[in-house]
Amino acid sequence: MLVIKLKEIIKRYLRGIWGIEILVLVILIGFLTISYVKEFNRQNTPGVFDSLFNEQKFIKDTIYSETEEIANMIYYLSNNLKYIEDYDVDKKIEAKVYGESLKNTYKYAILNKTTGNIITSDYGLEEFYGPNYGLIDSEDVLRYLKNRGFANIMIDNVDTFNSYINSDIKYVEKEGLSNYEEFYYTYPEGYKELIREKAITAKLMIVTTIISILLFFKLLINIVTNGKEVNLKINTVHRLFYVLRYGFKYKYTRNKLVTAIVAAFIVIVSYLYLVASIRNQNLLLTLLTRYPFKGTLFIVLIPLLCIVYTVKKTLDIAMINEGLKKLNDGNLDYDIDDIGQKEVKELVDNINQIKDGYKIAVNEKVKNEKLKTELISNVSHDLKTPLTSIINYVNILKDPNITEDERLDYLDILEKKSLKLKGLIEDLFEVSKLNSGKMILNKSDVDIIALVHQGVGEYSSLYEEKNIEFKVSSKEDELVINLDGKLMSRVFENIIINALKYSLDNTRVYINITNKDNELEIDFKNISNYEMNFNEEEIFERFERADQSRNSAVEGSGIGLAIARSIVELHNGNIKIDVEGDMFKLYIKIPK
Repeated sequence: MLVIKLKEIIKRYLRGIWGIEILVLVILIGFLTISYVKEFNRQNTPGVFDSLFNEQKFIKDTIYSETEEIANMIYYLSNNLKYIEDYDVDKKIEAKVYGESLKNTYKYAILNKTTGNIITSDYGLEEFYGPNYGLIDSEDVLRYLKNRGFANIMIDNVDTFNSYINSDIKYVEKEGLSNYEEFYYTYPEGYKELIREKAITAKLMIVTTIISILLFFKLLINIVTNGKEVNLKINTVHRLFYVLRYGFKYKYTRNKLVTAIVAAFIVIVSYLYLVASIRNQNLLLTLLTRYPFKGTLFIVLIPLLCIVYTVKKTLDIAMINEGLKKLNDGNLDYDIDDIGQKEVKELVDNINQIKDGYKIAVNEKVKNEKLKTELISNVSHDLKTPLTSIINYVNILKDPNITEDERLDYLDILEKKSLKLKGLIEDLFEVSKLNSGKMILNKSDVDIIALVHQGVGEYSSLYEEKNIEFKVSSKEDELVINLDGKLMSRVFENIIINALKYSLDNTRVYINITNKDNELEIDFKNISNYEMNFNEEEIFERFERADQSRNSAVEGSGIGLAIARSIVELHNGNIKIDVEGDMFKLYIKIPK
């Protein structure tokens, strides 16, 4: 199982692009660029690759570079070798060299090619040639150096010059130098540790180069073949900035961060004071003592990251706790940020979902209270108006002085008012029944096109004075669907009557029936005879009327659309309204 999981992780890594590897690649390229530029632009200094592939050249380059100080002393005291053979000058040079730190490291020998005379700090060379000391040449010197096992460089002052001359910004006359050859030498054993360190650097550069090339081609291949699998988020960097951004805001995390920073500072100071001066042949200690700042950073970084990780856990809890306090104070619009690890994100997500559910419940309760108040007010008004008329006309009928014709007229009015009151009460009970969930649908196969035509034919004769024309269109002659025909007929009745009431005179009402793959859509469009400034959702509420006036000359209870929506929703459909200028559009969608 572990092997399979590991294979999946490796496969997922190879098939994606990750922010951390891009960061690593940038760092590696930066490191390699600096290293290679320094390597190829070096002058008179040893190269790290020579320490790995050509030790002899590395040693010679090192001798050449590090003998600049000796050459400087010699040239300064001898006036550029003009007085090098003067006894007093020779002693001054010898005393000066032996008084410096290089006295036990490098030796020099300066040979006059024309006379065979030699000036040297090496008594062994004088003893080696004895009586022939003033009659030797460069081959003799090189033979001595080879016999004694010295690593050396030879400066002929014709084609090659010492590092002092090559690096000095001042001009040195080279004409007289051609009479002399310079030898600088030392024992090669002293370079073993340096060669080992530089070889490690060379190997590191080679390995880093290989890793960078592989990483580059891996990214390039994934960009070309799998550009969608990109995850540029770097969790470690993200967490670090996250802690630094929010860590000082909260008491508990602030204390831990301050403690961590103080502890890190103490470690750095202690290390620099106690350790930075220690010299040891151990590679790790050598690295740390030679590069105290880098070594200190390396040592401090690991525990510091551990502390930051611990602080982040506390920080997550502190932020969640603060968010809960805001929610508890009634700020239901506040969302807790889901910044954190998987468990924290799940916790925050659950809290936000609970908050959203609570917010919806509160809003629904407020809305229901508002609707309840409006319902009582509207029902009272709509019931009171015809009831008041009935009471008034009943009182009039009690008057013995009215004529028979007047009595008949008043009875006719009473009948209309009574029927209106009855219809209103029936509508109210029907809405209550529909919303209670107790309504049982009596479904059967119904031709919806015929049902629409039936509604238009039955009610289009109402409000004849308005001259409203209905246009029903459909690509099919018959569309049979399983639904409650009686209730759906009531839907079309309410919509058609509303269209007649609120359409502009001498206009058309368009009804379009569309048969789609999984649903049936019926669209109603008409031109309104008033300015439509209502809310499309609120118009479906009970006793809400489009003309916003309960004293409108147009009769209506404001319950028709509420009934229509309830019936459509019972059929698992939906109904919505769209207003565009004076165009009123109503869409009904019923699943097949």
